[in-house]
Amino acid sequence: MNQQNDIINLLRDKSGLIQYLLKTIMDADRHTNGLMNMKSRGFSNEGMLENVIKVTAIQAGQMKVIALVTLLLAQSADFDTMVAQLLNKMGRGEEALKAMWEAKMKGDWR
Repeated sequence: MNQQNDIINLLRDKSGLIQYLLKTIMDADRHTNGLMNMKSRGFSNEGMLENVIKVTAIQAGQMKVIALVTLLLAQSADFDTMVAQLLNKMGRGEEALKAMWEAKMKGDWR
C-alpha cells in the first residue's frame, strides 16, 4: 500500500486520525530527547548522522499528513468559528471576538 492510500484511510477514521496525531506528538518529544542525548550516550558521528536521517524521514512523512489535515481544516466552512472557540478556550476571547468582527465587516465570516 502506498503512502497516498495510507493518508486517505487515515482521513476516513476520525478517532484513528486523532490517535495518529497524538502519537506524532509523543514521537516528536521522544525523538527530540533521543537526538539531544546521542552524544552523551556514546554515539559516534556516523551513528548520530544515521539516526538523524531516520528521524528526518519519519518526521517528513508526519509533516505531510499534518499539512494535509491542516489544509482540510482551513477549507472547512466552520474554520473561523473553530478558531474563535479555541481562542476563547485559551482565555483570548476578546481577541477572538475582534477577529470575528473584522472578518464579518470584510464579508469573510462564514
